[in-house]
Amino acid sequence: MGLSTISVKADTGAMGGSGSEEFMVESEVGDDTLILCPKCGYAANVEKATCKEDVATDLNGNPLVKTDKVIEKVHCPGVETIAQMEEFFKMSARQFIKVLVYKVYNSSIDFSNAPGGKAFKLESKDVAVPFYPVSFVAVAIRGDLDVSETKLSACLKASDVELANEEEVIEYSGAPHGFVGPVGLTKLPLIADESVKNLHDTVTGGGTKDYDNIHVEPQRDFESFMTADVRVVVPGDKCPDCGAEFYSKKGNELGHIFKLGSKYTKTMNVTYLDENGKYKTPIMGCYGIGLDRTLASVIEEHHDDDGICWTMSTAPYQVVIVPVKYDGKMKEVSDEIYNKLTDIGVEVLLDDRNERPGVKFKDADLIGFPIRIVVGDKNLPNVELKIRTNGNVELVPYESVVEKTNDIIKEELKKLN
Repeated sequence: MGLSTISVKADTGAMGGSGSEEFMVESEVGDDTLILCPKCGYAANVEKATCKEDVATDLNGNPLVKTDKVIEKVHCPGVETIAQMEEFFKMSARQFIKVLVYKVYNSSIDFSNAPGGKAFKLESKDVAVPFYPVSFVAVAIRGDLDVSETKLSACLKASDVELANEEEVIEYSGAPHGFVGPVGLTKLPLIADESVKNLHDTVTGGGTKDYDNIHVEPQRDFESFMTADVRVVVPGDKCPDCGAEFYSKKGNELGHIFKLGSKYTKTMNVTYLDENGKYKTPIMGCYGIGLDRTLASVIEEHHDDDGICWTMSTAPYQVVIVPVKYDGKMKEVSDEIYNKLTDIGVEVLLDDRNERPGVKFKDADLIGFPIRIVVGDKNLPNVELKIRTNGNVELVPYESVVEKTNDIIKEELKKLN
């Protein structure tokens, strides 16, 4: 299609599967964020991107060290956000653990042995895989990082997650948002981001309104139900493959491919007979393309001040024939060229409108036909052949213009392929 695409690792969504890749094009108004490595070529959608583990440090850049001090509660009314905690405790956000409570939909993770898990209703009747229509989890992450809800959904095998409302947060954690901590949670499974395991002598919510805990040691003071990578990767994080710093670009997803294996065919008892008459289970894959946004991306990448410059493979018509006046010899030659091009399979449009030549020429550029053939009394038996992208005009005998046009089309398609 003549598009500069980037293949990136991506999330498969609720369908599950593996080997997921999205095909992106760069766009200043893109609705996806791409995380890219300048050194080794690592590329991923921000929803899927992972990064190299980094060491949490204090304000002076020193690595955090374990403490033997016991947990202390500190009264800090109104100190609810990480920025407020930084000011109050005179510490870096990288030294804090923030805990967020999420409402989870249709999770197939087994919560039966998790704190509070037995309170969640399990749907197991007439379904291939038991699941919890609604459940709640707490997510612990380093204070300067954000939770990727896409990653969280994936690790919980859920269809969706969303932040719990204030009433739900208090019901399950005993404290409002901003004061929820990982210590003493009994009604919620705790999901710890991998960043938490490198923290020491940290500050967390105190589990009570207007109180925080200091000198909290992960492993010593709380354990998580699950540890997973649920952080949002940002520019400046390190590539997990080569260690170089990431940068980001905006992009639009045009295509998506991923493997489903036999996940659904086994569930639905789909089989076929092979050449030996034996039953086999087929495998599945998903291959999708967004037609509207693909066309928009072609136009965004291929245009000039006069209009669209369709690539030869995407043009609705590869050639437009513009008679200066659709009458007499000009009509006869235009029809002959049109018929010959149509006969050899070229996509061609004949502009037979009763308009001034300038209007037709302007419309041809605006619409973006790759090749324009102008038939006028002044030049016959020659016709004008113009390539949209370079603007060059060549006089060609009308008897040979069909062959020359076909050669140009074949050459352009060869370049694209």
